Amino acid sequence: MKRAAARLLPLLLGLTVLPLPGRVYPQFGLETFLGGQYRLFSLATWAGLRIPLGNTSSLIVKYRQQSIAFDYEDQDGLMHRDKPSLSMLTGVYYYQKGMIDAYVALFEMFGTNHYDAIGADIGFACKLFRGVAAETGLYLLNEKSTLWYPDEALRRISLFVWHAGMRLALSPKLEFNPQVHFGNNSEAVGTFAYSASLTFSPQDPIYITITYTRYSENAETRFSGDYFSGGINFYF
Repeated sequence: MKRAAARLLPLLLGLTVLPLPGRVYPQFGLETFLGGQYRLFSLATWAGLRIPLGNTSSLIVKYRQQSIAFDYEDQDGLMHRDKPSLSMLTGVYYYQKGMIDAYVALFEMFGTNHYDAIGADIGFACKLFRGVAAETGLYLLNEKSTLWYPDEALRRISLFVWHAGMRLALSPKLEFNPQVHFGNNSEAVGTFAYSASLTFSPQDPIYITITYTRYSENAETRFSGDYFSGGINFYF
């Protein structure tokens, strides 16, 4: 937490001297997920600011704090439960015009178990016709830690995940979002997942999302399994 505060404070001070073109809008939320054979559980809170850059784009700055718990098996075959935590700073450029939505996010993560990571998340969506949009994106991460392997040596892993899906408006307040995800990392572990989300917005700016994900790995099966996640987010 001290490290997070040390990095967040200069960022917030910098925002106060930017020549902003309009109002600054808060965003915040609560997200959780659980599942898998090692009983992975996560609870995260986040908060940020959306800064309009004009009629078609915004800059978003976010801070996220996440608590994690999961079981793991040590080299002697004994089971333990680890409870690490992560902090995440993200800057997002968001663009929306006509039929197009796009974003580019750069982030840094740090936490317990010597965790340190940088990454990018890039997404693009195109409205095909009323109530239907196609989307795709790429997630890149380079991490150094013992987070997922607490009883092993410090390691650095790079990975990518490509995803594609649809956004289907079932009603003015309800959206269905099926996706497929393909990934690989620097240790030659390939991953595949499919997911289905429902997002309900009773009124602006409240968005409630529930998601089912089936995740699998071709080499290790550490976190393969079924996952359920949910969140309530406020996007002003």
